[in-house]
Amino acid sequence: MTLPHGKLGIALITAGEVLILMMARPLSDYYFPLAWAGFILLLDASTKRQTGRSLWCDSRRTLTAMAAVSIGFWWLFELLNQAVHNWVYVGTGPYSGLGYVAFASLDFSFVIPAVWTASLAVRTLLPGPEPRLDKSSELPSWLPTASMGAGVACVIAAALAPSVAFGLIWLCLFLLLDPINYLLGRPSMLLLLWQRQWQLPIAFALGTLLCGIFWEGWNYWAMPKWIYTIPHVGFWHVFEMPLLGWAGYLPFGLEVFAMTVFVLPRSAFAGAGYSPTAGFSRGRQVSQARP
Repeated sequence: MTLPHGKLGIALITAGEVLILMMARPLSDYYFPLAWAGFILLLDASTKRQTGRSLWCDSRRTLTAMAAVSIGFWWLFELLNQAVHNWVYVGTGPYSGLGYVAFASLDFSFVIPAVWTASLAVRTLLPGPEPRLDKSSELPSWLPTASMGAGVACVIAAALAPSVAFGLIWLCLFLLLDPINYLLGRPSMLLLLWQRQWQLPIAFALGTLLCGIFWEGWNYWAMPKWIYTIPHVGFWHVFEMPLLGWAGYLPFGLEVFAMTVFVLPRSAFAGAGYSPTAGFSRGRQVSQARP
């Protein structure tokens, strides 16, 4: 039986899809917040049913903070896109100046919450225990420095040679921020990968790919929308996205995780006694209760 906020999610998704099909602008321009609020609520309800806890039900403050971080996070990607020019928006003519910023920021606020709720939902489907950090097997001292150096190199390469290095923007923030999180004693995907604990990294990669299916699917029929101009791989489109471009969603999920943990203090993950990153503290051999 679907939980009440899951039913609300289904209703909001339906409303968003109706707006897409109506194409009655400017009303239909606002399908995005309706559809994505519904997506988040529906998957959160699924996680709540499977695990007994979820972000919406048990840590709404965290989810709200994620939405705020998400706005700045995607504006950063808009800045990176000024170097690589991989996507453009069409049909945004009615919006300009502060109106455009407000409209875009509203849509951008759903990126990180959607990835987290989808990833936590996917995690419930994967076998294996929650991460158990082994203090005797931390990252070698050279690896965080090497990772941050690689992240800087990715940014420089994308800026100087965008026609060949454009894909590096979907990896650079993870390489830069995750080792900083590790050094600060915060949750780190690098540490999990080093200790061969694959479940959470895989959940965030697949959860983000799931989001990508809906991002691209709803976008294909909508207006305004985005289209891609990706060199060398701009063929065999699935919706507007070239087939090979879908691979970018996998590391993007790790970037979302790293950015969220980097920006939000630990206290932001403690609302209502629920922390989706509990048990990750570096140097402590503790286990994370499944969210």
